[in-house]
Amino acid sequence: MNYGKGEGKLITLAGTIGVGKTEWGKVIAKHFDVELLEEKVEGNPFLAKYYEDPQRYSFHLQIFFLNHRFSAIKEAMAHPNSVLDRSIYEDAMIFARLQYENGSMDEAEYATYLELHENMMQELADLYKQQVLFKKSPDLMVMVHGSFEEIMRRIKKRGRSYEQIDGNPELYKYYQDIYEMYDRDFKKNYLDKNISPVYVIDIDRMDIFNPRDVKAVLDGIEETLKRNRGFVLPEELE
Repeated sequence: MNYGKGEGKLITLAGTIGVGKTEWGKVIAKHFDVELLEEKVEGNPFLAKYYEDPQRYSFHLQIFFLNHRFSAIKEAMAHPNSVLDRSIYEDAMIFARLQYENGSMDEAEYATYLELHENMMQELADLYKQQVLFKKSPDLMVMVHGSFEEIMRRIKKRGRSYEQIDGNPELYKYYQDIYEMYDRDFKKNYLDKNISPVYVIDIDRMDIFNPRDVKAVLDGIEETLKRNRGFVLPEELE
């Protein structure tokens, strides 16, 4: 199938640390027969350092993720169908904002970060206008969410040493703060910007290992795309 500018589907995922975005992203990407563009964790030179010393490395970490996200979203937007396992919108709306509010990033660093983020978003818009990119925004945001207790259980289970909260009440508070920003603010703020519709996966109700739950989620995603963006799967056109 040949696609013109603005055609095809771009789906991006959102959710707090440990909620299961990547695994659900793999399921969604497989369903739509596209590649999942994953968040860069392995090889990130600042991630473990950030957990050891947030005050020193928060700005470095956010710039690294922003640069990686910008490259990934350009790659995704230049192809007719893609799935991203974290959105560029979360960087400014959740993570950098929290680093500033909790004092890990000072005012000058935060202002510099926001200016860079805005410049990147403007460049994406300019590339779209110049017909270099297919997309200027996602077709759907899939927000993976659930109870804080379940998310903490998953963080412990996946076993990354620098993510564990044992003996680290500051890290536990960090997880709480991020969770509350997603739970309270993110969906509303995202929808207020009129970027795309949002479909929420409740991990307390939907088990990725249960075929019925997976089918229900994929059906819900298809229905949301169809209702809001006029999407149909290729086989429906045959």
